[in-house]
Order: sequence, then structure tokens, then C-alpha cells
Amino acid sequence: MPHSYTYPQKLRKIFRIALPSGANSLLDIVILALSMFFMGRFGEKYIVALSVGMQFMMMFFAINAIFYIGTNAQISRFFGMRDSKEASKVFSTLILLCLLSAAPIILFAWIGIDIFIAWIGVGTTSANLAHSFLVITIFGIPALLLKNIIVSAFAAIGNTLSIFLVRIFTTLFCIFINYLLIFGVGLNIVGAACANVLTSYVELFVFIILIWKKKRFFAQHFYFRIVWRYFYIALKVGVPSGIERLLTLGSLVLTTKIVAGFGEFAIAGNEIGSRIEAFAFMPGFGFMVAAMALTGQNLGANRVEIAMDLNKTILQVASVIMGIFGVVMAIFARPLSMIFNSAEEVVSIASMYLLAVGCSQIPLIWVFVLDGVLRGAGITKLSLLINACSIWCFRIAPIWIGITMGLGIWWVFVMIFVETYIRALLFYLAYKNGYWKHSRRALA
Repeated sequence: MPHSYTYPQKLRKIFRIALPSGANSLLDIVILALSMFFMGRFGEKYIVALSVGMQFMMMFFAINAIFYIGTNAQISRFFGMRDSKEASKVFSTLILLCLLSAAPIILFAWIGIDIFIAWIGVGTTSANLAHSFLVITIFGIPALLLKNIIVSAFAAIGNTLSIFLVRIFTTLFCIFINYLLIFGVGLNIVGAACANVLTSYVELFVFIILIWKKKRFFAQHFYFRIVWRYFYIALKVGVPSGIERLLTLGSLVLTTKIVAGFGEFAIAGNEIGSRIEAFAFMPGFGFMVAAMALTGQNLGANRVEIAMDLNKTILQVASVIMGIFGVVMAIFARPLSMIFNSAEEVVSIASMYLLAVGCSQIPLIWVFVLDGVLRGAGITKLSLLINACSIWCFRIAPIWIGITMGLGIWWVFVMIFVETYIRALLFYLAYKNGYWKHSRRALA
């Protein structure tokens, strides 16, 4: 094993994981943006309904995070140790657990739909549209969870290209079936829901064929039993990430509720801004996955110095790329917003959102990358602490206080900007502490 890499070698290792992961994220974002674009053809109420529906579905990403981190942290270590047998046991265990939990999750989602929509507090028409969207969309949850485990396993061994190639095919399928059902058949938002569920299961089927046809490292054999030790470790490192994701997404939902107090134009503008910002998450997510996988692999192989060197390079490259994205969002906020809706009230709010997040993209990528390092090392409780405390203490609490005092919607975006810098500083201090370097016991 090499004791160091040249700069071109480091870039190849990083981009071999980050580019396909980022491109895969881009395809997810393209689908969401197209859904927003299609719904925009029917008016603001459809955008609001889709926004409410996606906010509800995001709450289940907390469960996704448990499976994703529990899979990635363990398989990346076994990949570094070249132990495919144990990696296969991890993969089999989590797949079986996911299958067992699917029905209860769908039932819970079904019960919560109307409660959530009523809590958000949108108009009757938007609420009815959101309900129609969600009663169909929730049946795609099992496929989303299973795909999540598979994607995490591929990322753990550094093979994100296979994921990307599958996603190219399924994204094209999704675009076609969305257009057919929304406009061709005339199902509008119901067609969008049906198309997304159908795409999820088609994608899962393709992934299953891809795995067992070529016998991947983590699926040399499938064990039809649960290894409780690996289940325990998955919970140990995954549950803090799940809680962190739940609290983070909960803060986003609460922010949406606060914004809803300014009217449905405000909700639409906020949603459009967040969908445009999501395009910047493409490289951000890619670099986070690269940091997570490379940290796990090198700690598993006892190469701490190489892990540190790679993390430094990831931060350097990612800061430049995300900085460029930020400048583009800030300068072209209005024309980008007008692609989705031309109403002045909507464009104005979307532009404020993009200005705030555009000027904080560099600290945001530091959050992504250093969070990925901690997750790859299995130090997910620290990640939970930083994310939860920062978002709720320095974002949600000041937003609520400011709005209560009568400040305008601009205050929401100011605090999003400020809190991102605070959270980046907290992650940097945690990383410099160095506890992640000695994290073997986190996966014991």
C-alpha cells in the first residue's frame, strides 16, 4: 500500500467517487426540478402542493440515513480490510431488516398524511392536491429504502460509476413517464406521484440485476439471516445520523411553516429557491460521499495520514467549485427563479433565498465534507450534536424570535446565511480535535 499519493493521484481517487456521486445527485435534482417545472404549468397552488408533499416525504429520509450510514460505515471498513465475507453479511442483514420494516413505515406514513398537511396550514385546494400526491407516493418508500442501502454499499467500495449509469437510464425513464402521465394522460399531480413510484421500483429492479449478475464485493453471497452484531453496529452509528437528519429536516419543515405565514406566494418562492440551490448540492453531495468512503477505507487499513491528506485536498477543491456555484446563484438569482414562475412576489422571495445561500456555499461545503469525515469514521453522535445544536440554536430559534417581533421574511434568509458559517466553524473545530482518527471502537 502506498504511504502517500501525488496530487494528480489524489484528485483521481477523489473524483472517481465524487463525480459519479455528484452526477447521481444531479439526476435526483433534475427529476425534482422537472416536477416543479411541470407543476408550475398548472399554477402556484400545484407548486405549493408539491412542496408540502416533498416536505412530508423528506421526514422519512431520517430512516434512510440510518440504513445509509449503517451500511457505508461498516462496508467501507471491510473493504479496506479486504473482507468480502463480512461485508456480505452486513449487506444481507440490512436488506432483510429493511424488508421487515417496510409495511409498518407505510402504515405510519398513511396515518400521518392529513395530520401533517393540516399542521403546515395551506389553503384547501393546495391541501387536497398534496393529499392526492402523498397517498400514492408513500408506496414508493420500500423501494427508496432498499435502493438507499444498495447505493450506500456501492459508494462504500468507491464504485459510484455503476450507480450513475443506472440513474441515467432511470432518469430518462422518469422524465418520459412523468410527461406521459402528467400531460399525455392528464393526471397532473397524481400522474407525477404515479411516475415517481413506478420509477423507484424500476430502478430497484435494475440495481438488483446489476448486483447479483456481477457478484459485487459486498454481495459475494446473500445470507438469509440477520447478524445481530452488524444490526447493532448499524444502529449505533446510524441512529445518531437518523436523529440528526430528522432534526435537520424537521427544522426545514418548521421553516416552511414559518414561511407559510407570509402566504402561498412565499411558500412557492421558498420552494423554487431551494430547488435551484439543490443543483449546488450535486458537487457537495459528491464530495461528502468521497470524504465518507475514503475516510472509512483508510481508517480500516490503518492509514490515518493518507485519510488526512485526502480530506485536505477534498476541502481545497470543493471550496473552489462550490464558491463558483455560489457566485452564480447570487448574481443570477432573478433569471434563475423566473424559469419556474414569473409572478413578481414569487421571484422576489426566491431571489432573497438564493442570495443568502449563494453567499454561504463555501462554509456549506466544509459542513458537508467534515460531516462526511465524521460519518466515515463512525463518529455520528458528534455529527448529530453539531448539526442539531447549530440549526436549532442559531437558525430556528433566532428566526422564530425575529418573526415574532415582526421582522419580514428576509430575516429567515439572513439567519440561514449566518447559521451556515457558525456550523462550518463547529465542524472545523471538531475535525481539528482529531478524535475521528482513533475511531475503531465506534464500530466495535
